[in-house]
Amino acid sequence: MPRRRSSYSTGLFLAVVLLLAAACAFLLLRAESLDRQARYLASLTPTPSAVPRKVSYIYDSQTPSPTRLHMGVGAMGQTVYDVQARLRDLGYYPYDPDAKFGTGTRDAVLRFQAENGLAQDGIVGEETLSALMSPAAKPCPTAAPN
Repeated sequence: MPRRRSSYSTGLFLAVVLLLAAACAFLLLRAESLDRQARYLASLTPTPSAVPRKVSYIYDSQTPSPTRLHMGVGAMGQTVYDVQARLRDLGYYPYDPDAKFGTGTRDAVLRFQAENGLAQDGIVGEETLSALMSPAAKPCPTAAPN
């Protein structure tokens, strides 16, 4: 005679199967929810732009000169930073560039203008900027050794 399973073991088996089915359903719903959330967050995240490259100076006759340039004490920005960096490279500006045109920058511009035969006004205009960025720009004379 076949042996009958007890109702207890059958009930236990059904409970385990239902529990596993519920766990699978929960995990599938959770995965779908996470996927929806990831797509939503991806739609909010802006596409990264290219990393700006380091500024390099272009020394050729085809580079257009800036129009109506007039930088003096109080000016700020990338162009001031570039001017300070070039003055430092030529030995006229002993500080790290900070993009703020102050008296130290003015004094360096005056020395550069004097050494390069320009009108000495401490202002970076089109003529001074062209001379400064030119490969013919004269470096700051160094003190002669004693």
